[in-house]
Amino acid sequence: MSVVDTANAARVVLNNKNKPVNNIINGIKLREVQKSVLRNLKDAIVHSMGPAGSNSLILRGNDDQSIVAEYSKDGNKIIKNIKYQYPIEMAVKSEIENATRHIEKTVGDGTSSVVVMSSYIFDSLVEADEQGKLPTSSAETVRLFKEAVSKISKKIRDKSKECTLDDIYNIALISSNNNKDLANQIRDIYDEYGMDVFIDVSASTDGDTYVKSYNGITIDVGYSDPCMINNLERNSARIRSTDISPVRVYHFQDPIDNVEMSSYFEQIIEDNIINRRNNQGMMEYPTVILAPKIGRDVVGYMRRIVQMMHSFGEEMYSQKPQLLIVTNYMGLDENYVDHISQLCGCKPIRKYIDDRQQKLDQDNGIAPTLQNVSEFYGMAGEVEADSSVTKFIDPWDMYTRDDSGSIVFDEHGNPETSTTYDNIVRYLEAEYKLQKSTGGNAGSLGALKRQLNAIKANMIELFIGGISISDRDSYRDLVEDAVLNTRSAATNGVGYGTNTMGYMAAIELRKEEPDNIIYNIIEEAYLNTIGAIYSTCYTDDKVDIIIKTIETNGIPLNISTGEYDGKVLTSIESDPAILDTISKIIGVMFTANQALLQAPTLTQHY
Repeated sequence: MSVVDTANAARVVLNNKNKPVNNIINGIKLREVQKSVLRNLKDAIVHSMGPAGSNSLILRGNDDQSIVAEYSKDGNKIIKNIKYQYPIEMAVKSEIENATRHIEKTVGDGTSSVVVMSSYIFDSLVEADEQGKLPTSSAETVRLFKEAVSKISKKIRDKSKECTLDDIYNIALISSNNNKDLANQIRDIYDEYGMDVFIDVSASTDGDTYVKSYNGITIDVGYSDPCMINNLERNSARIRSTDISPVRVYHFQDPIDNVEMSSYFEQIIEDNIINRRNNQGMMEYPTVILAPKIGRDVVGYMRRIVQMMHSFGEEMYSQKPQLLIVTNYMGLDENYVDHISQLCGCKPIRKYIDDRQQKLDQDNGIAPTLQNVSEFYGMAGEVEADSSVTKFIDPWDMYTRDDSGSIVFDEHGNPETSTTYDNIVRYLEAEYKLQKSTGGNAGSLGALKRQLNAIKANMIELFIGGISISDRDSYRDLVEDAVLNTRSAATNGVGYGTNTMGYMAAIELRKEEPDNIIYNIIEEAYLNTIGAIYSTCYTDDKVDIIIKTIETNGIPLNISTGEYDGKVLTSIESDPAILDTISKIIGVMFTANQALLQAPTLTQHY
């Protein structure tokens, strides 16, 4: 080695010694890992897509005694059980898992499409960015992407049609991989209980599959914190009436964001839960609190409540306080919760600007004081919430009651609805009819339709049995997809499946705005995803013909019949929900310019 080479080598060693050891992974390497993980997840899930997709074998346990085998083609379940060794990979996988869980809860189907399309779109965006075809700001690219998603979703929704019983059957058939018995069962439930029915799915304890009906209403927002979960089987917070009290429902009409409202909130929990628990032998009152928003003033108190709820491990869930807080629904129409409050018989707790008016209302018993706020409750037989939906079963004022509080039945044995209930339904129906006749926008009409469905819904619990736990759980996955998809279709309308609606809308907008590269990227992702669905049972040449026919007629091929029969249906919200979910994934991943690992030693893996 020459003197010069030796000197250069010495300088490199010296520079490396002076370079600080840190936990930073630069943006170029980060994107490489993001792309790699998305492709890996796409490859793992693509073969499960569509009715001809195949199962993945998911294994748990480490020996003969503990091993459990499950066969599933459920997208979220497959993603959930994929494990990575290093932190960035884990983070990307976690984002995808959360996103697929969200869409699964929203419309049932579409988890696989989210994963596959996310990979194609992210790859294309990175490539376009490297070629200088995108704005210099990644935030601006994400803004344009969200704008494109919004326009595509509008075009899709504009083509929605009302859901019929035949549509329910066909949607359930597609969602359940051509299970005709299940499709007929779901159709029969809608036929008997009406298009407003709310079906929930649970595991049967005796191996049989059967149906149980309830009276109730729903709201599209769930528990405020997972600490309130007390039912592991359903991953929900289930508040039930006890021997000493029905479920007490409190309705804060305004946000809990000042001292007075915070005091009322805390007093209710202290009176109903804390104080009664501290007095041995006294059961707490099952308590549900509805509030549009909870402000910072209550953060410290809420932290105390969350800690208390978390102190009960899974083996002690039955002893957990019966407390449920439902909040953060400011985006809902205010009538949505008001109607539920009225049907439970709540006395609304609200803010006052005029002290004299507040004192007058307190004297008349229509405004609370700290001494009596715990008595400002309505009643329900049961309230159950998961992460996205809260159900109110047997709200007190939904039906006419006699002097003893028992429900009054008509000559046919059906419960008589109350005047309160009838007035709410008449108001919503009249408002919907008026807006429809005067050309109301789709958003307002949809909101009214959802409110009507929530108020008029009969509640059905479909208990799923099986010859083994794995058999039951596999079947339950199919049933949940079918139930959620039909529910969304009955509420929002129907469109074609296999991502056809999104693909056709992307083509239309690409032609309208040929200079917008985002539409090309989304269209190409749809093209590859649709191709993946049909490639599970057709050759590449046949798939090309199918896609050309879809582009011409806008109708997907029915794999089960081999015809373009218009029976491959889904909720009109499926493609908008898929695109919105992808938009959220892309938004956080594409704008990341570096990764900061948990420790500097972890950088050696990258």
